[in-house]
Order: sequence, then C-alpha cells, then structure tokens
Amino acid sequence: MITPVFVKKEEQNVDVINLMSSEEEESSSPPMTPEEADRDSNIQNLKAEDDDQKIKYEVDMEEELQLFGKLLNQMQAPSSRKPKLKYRPPNGTVLDISKLNLLSGPLEDQVDIDDVSFLHHALLYSKKMVVITGAGISVDSGIPDFRSSNGLFQDLATKSTGSGKNLFDYNVFRSQESINKFEKMVAKLHRLSSTSKPTKFHHMLDGISSQGRMQRLYTQNIDCLDVQLPSLQTEVPLTFKMPFPKAIQLHGNIKLINCSKCNYIAELEEDFFTKKESLSESQKLIKNCPECEELNEVRLIAGKRTQSAGILRPRIVLYNEFHPDGEIIGNITESDLKSKPDCLVVVGTTLKIPGVRRLVKEMSKVVHSNKGCIIWINLEEPTQSIVDYVEYFDLIVSGNCQLVPDFITLYDHQYAQKKTTTKKAVLPKTKKTNTGKINKPLASKVKKEVKSETSGKINKPLASNVKKELKSKTTGKKIASLTKIEKS
Repeated sequence: MITPVFVKKEEQNVDVINLMSSEEEESSSPPMTPEEADRDSNIQNLKAEDDDQKIKYEVDMEEELQLFGKLLNQMQAPSSRKPKLKYRPPNGTVLDISKLNLLSGPLEDQVDIDDVSFLHHALLYSKKMVVITGAGISVDSGIPDFRSSNGLFQDLATKSTGSGKNLFDYNVFRSQESINKFEKMVAKLHRLSSTSKPTKFHHMLDGISSQGRMQRLYTQNIDCLDVQLPSLQTEVPLTFKMPFPKAIQLHGNIKLINCSKCNYIAELEEDFFTKKESLSESQKLIKNCPECEELNEVRLIAGKRTQSAGILRPRIVLYNEFHPDGEIIGNITESDLKSKPDCLVVVGTTLKIPGVRRLVKEMSKVVHSNKGCIIWINLEEPTQSIVDYVEYFDLIVSGNCQLVPDFITLYDHQYAQKKTTTKKAVLPKTKKTNTGKINKPLASKVKKEVKSETSGKINKPLASNVKKELKSKTTGKKIASLTKIEKS
C-alpha cells in the first residue's frame, strides 16, 4: 500500500519560472501594478479599522489571506443553523467583475449588490460545497492555462506535432520525437509546480474545507497547488475505504511517476531533469520500471522466462486513456450526489472535457433540487452549448477568480455586518405583507366565530369565553366575531 505523498510543506519565498519564455531560467516575480497596490492598501485599511489600530502598509498576499481567514472564522460554526437565503438571482444572471476596482467607488456603483449578496451567502454559509476547478485558478501563480491564446497548447504547438494538445495524448509514446518533446514539457511543468505558491483562491477553498463545509473538491489541475494545503489533501492511489479524501485529482498529478504495467508509484524527483541542457540518456523520464526489472531477475534465477518490463511515466491522465482510479472516483461522485450538496462552484474551467462536463450536469441537478446555489466563475462566460447542457447556473461570475476573496470580504465589512447590526426588531405578533395587509399570528388562544351570510347560522367556536364584534369601516355591518380564551 502506498503512503499518501502529500503533506503540509513549509512556505518558501521562491521565484517563479516563466513557462512562456524561450529561456528555461528562473525569473523574479513581476512588480505589482498601481491598481493591485491600491487594492492591497484598501484591504489593509479594512483590517486596521476592525482592530481599531493602524496597520503598516505591506505588499504581502498573506495579509489579505489573514483578513479573509478572519472573515471565515467569524462565520457560524458548521453545526449552527444556516441563515435563510434572502435573494436568488434569475437563472443565468451574469455578475461582471472584470472591471471591478475596489477603490474607484462603492460596490453598488459597479456591480449589483443583490448578486454579490447571493455569492456572499453561497461561499460563507453553505454546509456541503462541491467545487470543480480548472487551470484558471492557478494562472496567478505563474502556471498558464491550456486553451487560452497564451495557454500551454498554443505555446507547445509546432509544425511537426501540431497543437500542443497532441503532447497530452496517449499516442505521444509512439515516436521518439514526440516522447522527447513530452519529457521537456513535463520537466517545465514539474519545475514550475515545485516553485509556485497557492493563490488566494486556493487558500479560500482551504479555509472553507477547514470549517468542515467542503463536501468535495474535484480538481482537473496536475500542479498540486491545492492538495498541498492542509485541509485539501488527497490520497494516492485512491481506495474504496471511507472516508474519502477532500480533494480528488481527476487528471492525476505532475509530482508522481508510475509503472505502466505494475502498481509501482514513486515521487518524480528533480534528479530526472536538467535545468539548462537537454535530458541525457541517464535522465530520461521514460525508462523501465525497477520493480519489473527486479522481478525479471528473480524469474531468471528460478529458470523461468522473463517478461517485458513496464515503463515509468508521469502519473497524469492523457487523452484516450483510462484513469487508473476511475472506478473509485465514480463511487466517490455517487456518494457525493447522495449526500445532498447545497452549493456547486465551477471555477477556472471551460468544461471542454466530456467527463467533467457530465459531472457538473449531474451535480447541478442535485443541488438545484435541494434549492442550493450553483455558481460559475471564470474569465469568460460559458458558451451557449454549455448553458443548454448544464441547464442550471444561478450566477455566472465573469472575471478573475482571485478578486472573489477581496470583494466578498469588502462586501461583508461594508454591507453584511451593517445589516446585522442595524436590523430592527420584528414584533412577533404581526407581520406586514407586500399587499399592505397585516397577517395576525396563528394561536390556539384565538378562536373565530363567523356568521354565515346565506344561512344566518353561527358557526360556534371550540371554546367561547370573551366575544368581540368586528364591524366594517365602510358599511358598519357586523362581519365576524372573535372569541379569545383568557388565561386563568
């Protein structure tokens, strides 16, 4: 049995390698833009106001994470009662945050506050969230997505191999030329994943999971930025034993290698790669499995015929091949569908993969039937074919997902908390309706005695002690009589 590989790691200040550059040398992180610096300053000021003290300005993402973590900690415990949803947008409502500037003015002047309140409620009060993520949540870490104009497929495209997508196809192992390009691509991704740090959105998901409100995270990413966080760890390989891990890697991960024939799994060490020169024969990623070769030596000593050894390859799922944990993942999704999730968040993906698209459709049906929240977050809105296929998207958030923790924190500070502190007490005995009428409370101590206009008979109440006649203000006629049971 393989011991889970992923444990909590110490954070290190490392530079990010630019995958889109022709050179494979490390480069320092780019300086922040004035808009980003202003946003950081605004977040710092909010925290200073909460603590009644001034906080020195620092351009540090950890401060924003601490502020959002503080917001999460202020929420009710998972066992407490979930607040009632006050507003649900019409199906397919779009919330555009692509041009949102936290310092350009109040939120209500830039976005629909009701839509933000719905997103705020979904992220901070849902008890059984299911999140399906794609490469879009890791772009701010320096890892490119796949299908955009600056994505990985476009960068790896050549005349001989065509689109970079072909390097993620199982047929890549048929020619030595494609294998060499595949190895170089894996080397870049491995180094990039090893030096990148989780984004604010990753930390937000980890905070939700730490509260026990994350039912499951299904990630299509192979960079392992999510599963290295303490509350989003996974198991490799997956087993049928419950409880299942919080994070499920749908496409494998770049930090492991496995044998194509036996169950051998090992970490993909940096020794496999060189930084500036091409891979030598001793450092080839695709080579024979050591366990298979050892088994052949034993068979040879025993006088038995040897068998072909398997090859080592990254434990990532390519196109046109089966997932090694596919059956177990099917059981996990079935279990999650039966658990009645109350929120589905689809973020950083275009849903081009049929299996993931089908998972979103089935999960959205269940969440919708449970009157939960279904949210799409991506730079681009879903295509019409995706909308028609999935059917249910309560809110479509168009913009960078990394803005979500910022403006949700700002909304909670400026709007949600004020509503709770200034809310007037509601009298329990009367309640005004939208028609202007007053609905009197139902109580066992109030009985009605109504005189029939047709028969003239009086319907007697169950008990009668005190009677009060009600007269119409317009006609003066007696219209009903009420009886009350007084306390003895």
